[in-house]
Amino acid sequence: MKLLLFALLSALCLLRIPAVVKVSEARASWVASVFGLVALYVLGTVTPLEVIDSYLGGVNVTNLLQAIFALLAIFFFNDSVRRLANVPIVRWTYYAPLLSVPIMIVSFALIEDKAPTAADFIDTRMDQLATAVYSGTYMLALLFTVLRTIYMLRHKAKGPYATFSVGLLVVAVAVSCHITYVVLFLFSPWDAFAREIGSWFDRLFYAGLSVTAAGWLILFLSKQLPRLRLWMIDALWLTGLRMRVNADRSRVSPAWDLFNETLENGVYKSLIVLHNYERANLTTFPESIQTRIDRIETKLDARV
Repeated sequence: MKLLLFALLSALCLLRIPAVVKVSEARASWVASVFGLVALYVLGTVTPLEVIDSYLGGVNVTNLLQAIFALLAIFFFNDSVRRLANVPIVRWTYYAPLLSVPIMIVSFALIEDKAPTAADFIDTRMDQLATAVYSGTYMLALLFTVLRTIYMLRHKAKGPYATFSVGLLVVAVAVSCHITYVVLFLFSPWDAFAREIGSWFDRLFYAGLSVTAAGWLILFLSKQLPRLRLWMIDALWLTGLRMRVNADRSRVSPAWDLFNETLENGVYKSLIVLHNYERANLTTFPESIQTRIDRIETKLDARV
């Protein structure tokens, strides 16, 4: 499940790079996917956990980094949803989750015997109050942010947006299981029962995030695929033509326009550059090329 989530987030990061360059509103969701990728990587999803942690002293600093990066990923995803739902910033609810980061760092530092590197670092040290504070603070911040995101999506419960809510609800249940585990382990004699409840965290957490990431990817593709089908081939062909005939003063300009403009605007700009090239050089393109240019112009005029 972790590898599936890593693959989904990788696809999101790569596919959204052009949108990040062009649209400032897309940056929060892209940053969220980057932090999610880093969190999964630090967790040992790609490189073995022991190898990563050995560079950090072999005292499970990777666990702290994973928690911080995961929290930042959810935080920026929450901000992306806030923009999507046109919800104004309420400063105390917006920044409250970030206040948990210094608490997590201090409580992690107070945990005794942090070595050796282990995937079950939290479980084997839950008898320490510092571990409970560290893990509980992290989970409470996650739960707060996830529930706030679900609340903001309450009026958009259709299609991919419903997938967001379903995935986040599963994440909320997973986090609640871990919080229950911490409380029962500390304040009750039912240690075995507490561990049983806590064992559901990994099963539900990554499943819920995978559902959310899949909905995110579907939403992106549903908006972009029609436009890509209509303009991508034309945009690439015109960019290649500009490079081949040296229609620009700079070799970088065609590629920059391809990424820095919307596809329609990129096509329009390329047509202007090519027409200016013809006039400046008192030349015309071969009939086959000119026919295709005319066809693209006709399609562009029909969209206006």
